[in-house]
Amino acid sequence: MIPMTNNIAFARRPFRPAKSRPSPHLEGDRADSEFCVGAAGAQQVRALQTGEHLFLQGDGIKSVCVLREGWAFRYQTLEDGRRQIVDFVLPGDIVLGTGASCQTLYGVVALSPCTWVTMSREGFLGRLVNEPALSIKLVDMLSSGQVRAFEQMTSIGRRTARERVAHLILELARRAQRTAADCERVEITMPLMLSHIGDALGLATETVCRCLGELKRAGILVFGAGRLEILDLDGLSELAGLVIDNEEGVADGPHRKRLVA
Repeated sequence: MIPMTNNIAFARRPFRPAKSRPSPHLEGDRADSEFCVGAAGAQQVRALQTGEHLFLQGDGIKSVCVLREGWAFRYQTLEDGRRQIVDFVLPGDIVLGTGASCQTLYGVVALSPCTWVTMSREGFLGRLVNEPALSIKLVDMLSSGQVRAFEQMTSIGRRTARERVAHLILELARRAQRTAADCERVEITMPLMLSHIGDALGLATETVCRCLGELKRAGILVFGAGRLEILDLDGLSELAGLVIDNEEGVADGPHRKRLVA
């Protein structure tokens, strides 16, 4: 369990150190990881272990950070220590400070061992000027993040507990694995604890446990020990309210399921 700290304490705590080394020219598996590619010596690689902070809520951040490997999450805490997870960060996602002061309104914690690529804001903005295609990718990424924020507000405000859990799990599965071979079996590494799901959805840990148990008994999914196995993708999609597209004529067979928001 990550200890809770109030916002006043955040401003007084130093940046958590992590292993850092110069980064060579990197080539990512996902298109979004093109943000990681820069001139030699212009960026650094930081390695974080599970539970370590990339930065704390209220820190002034002048670097742009791209998650290369692993999972992390953004969070905010209230004065009394209550935590709200506002988004999960997956490989290829970008994190940067906001406003002229570059002060962050949230902290970032590693959910699993992570590798981050960091570069200066000036260097990153220079790349966007020189490579318009990356600007388009950034706009798409920010737009997707806004859609997730809208969906989370709807979940917390209007969806039932089971619908919230189903929606979050399917959304994370969609982001982690864009295409599934069929609707019978989808297995994904998902290093979440019940408390993470609860803090993201405004639910008690006991409620999350009960919802996952109901979904397991219904033959929809099995979640535990950092692994998610979706047994009925169509059933989970119907409960979550997310669309699954059929793809025709692909190499692996006449029908494939594609997870899309």
